[in-house]
Amino acid sequence: MSVINFKEANCQNCYKCIRVCPVKSIKVKDEQAQIMHDECILCGACLSACHQNAKNVRSDIWRVKEFLKAGEHVIVSLAPSFVAALDYDHPGQVVGAIKALGIDSVQETAIGAMNVSKEYKRLMQEGKMDNIITTCCPTINLLVEKYYPELIPYLAPIITPMLAHGRIIKHTYGWDDVKVVFIGPCISKKEEGQDRQTKGAIDAVLTFSELLSWLEEEGINIKAQEAELFDGVEPLTTRSYPIPMGIIKSMDFKGDSYGYHVTSIDGIEQCKEMLEALKTKTLNGYFIEMNSCLGGCLRGPAMPYSNGLYFNKRQQLVEYAREQQGICTGSGSSYTDIDMTRVFVDKSSHDPIPNEDTIKKILHKTGKFTKEQELNCGACGYPSCREKAIAVYQGKAELYMCLPYMRQRAESLSNAIISSAPNVIMAVDGHLNIREFNGAGERMFSISREVAIGKKVYELIDSSDFEYVLSTHESIVNKKVEYPEYGVVTAQTIVYVEEQEFIIAIFRDITREERQAKQIYKMRMDTVDMAQEVIDKQMRVAQEIASLLGETTAETKVTLTELKDIILYDGED
Repeated sequence: MSVINFKEANCQNCYKCIRVCPVKSIKVKDEQAQIMHDECILCGACLSACHQNAKNVRSDIWRVKEFLKAGEHVIVSLAPSFVAALDYDHPGQVVGAIKALGIDSVQETAIGAMNVSKEYKRLMQEGKMDNIITTCCPTINLLVEKYYPELIPYLAPIITPMLAHGRIIKHTYGWDDVKVVFIGPCISKKEEGQDRQTKGAIDAVLTFSELLSWLEEEGINIKAQEAELFDGVEPLTTRSYPIPMGIIKSMDFKGDSYGYHVTSIDGIEQCKEMLEALKTKTLNGYFIEMNSCLGGCLRGPAMPYSNGLYFNKRQQLVEYAREQQGICTGSGSSYTDIDMTRVFVDKSSHDPIPNEDTIKKILHKTGKFTKEQELNCGACGYPSCREKAIAVYQGKAELYMCLPYMRQRAESLSNAIISSAPNVIMAVDGHLNIREFNGAGERMFSISREVAIGKKVYELIDSSDFEYVLSTHESIVNKKVEYPEYGVVTAQTIVYVEEQEFIIAIFRDITREERQAKQIYKMRMDTVDMAQEVIDKQMRVAQEIASLLGETTAETKVTLTELKDIILYDGED
């Protein structure tokens, strides 16, 4: 498992991790950031930059627990920066808390630093190296091996204090009879401990954050523990290794630096600047103490976030290195006849570099046709548009990572949709000022967009509905409103957008529909009138017919009656 890993689900494409990565060893693929482990120097900058909890560091707690479960003899090598990382009343309480976890012995990593300082001094006395770069910081070692391989001859061929101490412990107790666990503020130590060349000296690496998590899990309070002695000799001045100039001060030159200019540089960007200067071969005879973390190991990537002010902690460490004596058993040897050397190798990768035409074609795809259009804003994480284009060619970045281009494209698309929409779209702010007004609005209200924007709504139309929505935040949907002065009837929807504190109004012109509805209604009324007229006429006809029929019937009755009487009574006369 790699030391740093990304959680895909949490990556929000903010590109902040790329921006802070000093070597751009993070690529984006399918909208997910991924660490390119062959190019990563494990500085940890991406960890502190990511606020989405999208990255995690490999934990070795389980490994240490397995050692304890198996009954192994476990010794902790504790980095001196614990002074700034942990809260205690006496440093011996930290020893007691760690032992409460089941650890057999706790020693200070500064014991290994004593031997490293002696080796550095030896190199200076020999005077064979043109320049000497300290190799106590694994991140600096990786930076040179991967990105400045031509400067490998300047790397002091000496192991780090962690490895030196691990070898001393293994030599003292037997390589197969003890497990050494380093605890410190650095995540690159995790990879260094497993490196094939140095493997064996350290069996597991925990950060201070992991230690605190484990102590909390076991319910162990550091301040509640009895103070116990560190095992091993008293390291004294090498306890100051975690702060700038700490290595140099531990060497006690007493005014004689053996012909070398002595300097200390901390912070990855400053270190890169020095390395670039060394590449020019204009610097010679320098002993350079390098630390990738600005402010030294006290600002390591795995230091607890709530560790107080840096300068307070730095002063605590200075006083601890100067004054704390009698807190170690004094057992063991500060130096044993063991190998302290290390060989550094070229680990650089050789990514393909596109030609100028290819770079231009990639730039053109994001709307950059001239130098002026290359904003070099750094939003994508790369310092320039050209470097981002090269990263696209190398498969490390994607075109859409250009935020100004994507914003311009989105705004262009949005503007096209709004301007070409058949309905009136109006955006109004909390003071009833018109902030957006599209082409359909220009046609409906006979006013240009330029004139409309900035006006109050009530200067254009009745604003009562807008005021209602603004005060209640309740939407009005498809309300029919007629504007006689403009000769239109609308179905209007007015919505309050809480995130932007804006009102969006959409007016649909239903004038034609209303006219058609009125025409249809008139036709219906006319039809009803016609039907009623026909009915009335038919009734009149029926009545007339009935009247005529009644008269005829009466006349017929009279006539027939008379005829009947004539027939019946004619013979009687």
